[in-house]
Amino acid sequence: MPLARPLRFPPALLLLLAFAASALPAQESPRVLTTALEVRSLSPAEAERGLPVRLRGVVVFVESVSALFLQDETSTAFFRLATPPLPRVGDEIELTAKTRLGLYLPGLDNAAYRVLGRKPLPPGIPVQYDDLHFSRYHYQRVTVEGIVRSVLPLGPARSVIRLALGSRVIDVRVEAPPRAGPPLIDSRIRITGLAAGLINSPRRQLVQPYLRALDWTELEVVTPAPPASAVPVVSAEELLAFRVDGLGERRVRIEGIVAADFGADGVFLLQGANAFAVRFGRPTSVVPGDAVTLAGFPSMERFSASVVDAELISRLPGAPPAPVAVPVLDELYLKPGDQQSGRYDGRLVQVVGTLRDSFKGPAGTTLLVQGPQRTLHVRVADDLAVPPVGSVLRATGICQVETAVFGPGFRSDPGLVSLRTLGPAGVEVLRRPSWWTPRRLTAVLAALAGLTVVSGLWIAFLRRQVRRQTEALRHRIGLTAAHEERQRIAREFHDTLEQELAGVSLRLDALATRVADEKGRTLVVASRNLVTRIQTETRDLISDLRDPAETAGDLVTALGTVAQRCTAESDAEVRVDPLTPVPALPAATVHDLRMIARESVSNALRHGRATHVSIEVSATADRLLLRIVDNGCGFDPAAAPLGRRGHFGCAGIRERGRKIAAEVAWHSTLQRGTTVEVLLPLAPAPVSVPSVPSVP
Repeated sequence: MPLARPLRFPPALLLLLAFAASALPAQESPRVLTTALEVRSLSPAEAERGLPVRLRGVVVFVESVSALFLQDETSTAFFRLATPPLPRVGDEIELTAKTRLGLYLPGLDNAAYRVLGRKPLPPGIPVQYDDLHFSRYHYQRVTVEGIVRSVLPLGPARSVIRLALGSRVIDVRVEAPPRAGPPLIDSRIRITGLAAGLINSPRRQLVQPYLRALDWTELEVVTPAPPASAVPVVSAEELLAFRVDGLGERRVRIEGIVAADFGADGVFLLQGANAFAVRFGRPTSVVPGDAVTLAGFPSMERFSASVVDAELISRLPGAPPAPVAVPVLDELYLKPGDQQSGRYDGRLVQVVGTLRDSFKGPAGTTLLVQGPQRTLHVRVADDLAVPPVGSVLRATGICQVETAVFGPGFRSDPGLVSLRTLGPAGVEVLRRPSWWTPRRLTAVLAALAGLTVVSGLWIAFLRRQVRRQTEALRHRIGLTAAHEERQRIAREFHDTLEQELAGVSLRLDALATRVADEKGRTLVVASRNLVTRIQTETRDLISDLRDPAETAGDLVTALGTVAQRCTAESDAEVRVDPLTPVPALPAATVHDLRMIARESVSNALRHGRATHVSIEVSATADRLLLRIVDNGCGFDPAAAPLGRRGHFGCAGIRERGRKIAAEVAWHSTLQRGTTVEVLLPLAPAPVSVPSVPSVP
């Protein structure tokens, strides 16, 4: 078997394949981060990619399994362990993890570590308050130096130091209970800890910085606190006033009379004509009238100096101070540039004004009290039964300047001023407003206007009802009168004409037996037949006058009477077919329609020699259709309805139609019957009127 020949490619094709292979990008694995600074330098998007990290450093702080801090030669990184156990502070570890985005800066997730040994903690980086505020050294070991304002327990195993760094104060949280030994307040200390802070997580912003110290070994006292006898004594006028030695950052001693105690919101003291606020470093109980001596740190409030982080030295009970009566509420504001502007700030004052409005909030009730030109916010912490608007009030409380505004030159003038009372007893009602307030007057006028409108509508409704009842009564009276007149005419016909015709008929019968002449007998018989026919017509007329269906407006019943009478008087079949419900009609209209139907049926029987007649009646919302259909011999509708000499039936039908505003039409074909159509427009439904009972 011969060997297969090897494949040979053209040199040009080989060069093309080599060029294409060189153009393909090589797939690289993600770069491993090896320093804490590289982790801190990642953007949020890069941190979320989960980049691999391998670090080597010292554990400087342990919070929990989800918050540990590692520092190497470059910086600090925080990490979260996948599983316990936790390393100890001071362990040198080698860490492997992936990057993640923390609340504020990039960190590490799902970390695993191995302990390499123990190392001393790195020294802290000396920083100022602004370094912490702008988070340059966030999550790194830093060292700060300042004056201790207070030391308080923070739970059973922690403490918090309020440390003044110049004019700013931060909290240093120590992971140990308060230490025993010389007091730290007013000492200058140097302390090392982890720079941390409260984070606005949705916006990734640092709200408030603070430090986390491991224990008291991280603290060094630079300058001990001076003894109590060495704390300088100052007056209220000297608080934050100019001094050459500039002792504003250290503690001072000051005396005063307690004017008001608002607990955590501060205590207000009086010293002669001056007043100032005090905030104790820990809960302290005092009552108005106590003469107290305290030590604390001067601090600027919104408009006036106060003493903060104060400590009570002595207290003697006394009578509460009397409030300063301010004649005019506007004096609390004064005019910009006035030398006495803001002199009531912190003072216990008493003002009189008119209540304009009130509202409740989380801190209590606020009353808006109006003076001649200015409005004062009177704040009551407890529940208050708010007086009615317009009451004249006398309010007693501490005057507080809430805001300050620029005055002329280098001055600062009070802006918004409020009055804080000691409770509901600080608000006294001097005079309640008149019952006729603008709001009540408006309400009464509105009620009167509404009553007037309703009365007018009711009167209009009653007038309409009276008109309708009047029309109904007038219609009823007319129907009653017509009914009585018809009954009277029927009685007169029965008692006079019909009786006379009966007498004439009897005489003609008697005369017929005595006349011997055949011609005369024939004339007498013809006369008697005429009288008989007149009697029949008279009886029919009397019956029509007494027909209750016409009076009740029942057209179908009236037509039924016609059909029954015509069927009884002839051999033909006459019936009524109501195709739809027929509304009640006026008695005169029913009478004319019945007479039209009667005349049409009579013509069909006498002249058309019909054997079947159908009276059809139907109605819609706006019209009524009456049709008389027969199977007689028919006639020429172009000539017959105009009437022939001596025949007035069709003319009478047309006249009755015009009387009731109805259209009458004849449709007939010789030897195929005749149809009479009466189209009557219907007016809106009339007022319901009780029917008048027929008189038998």
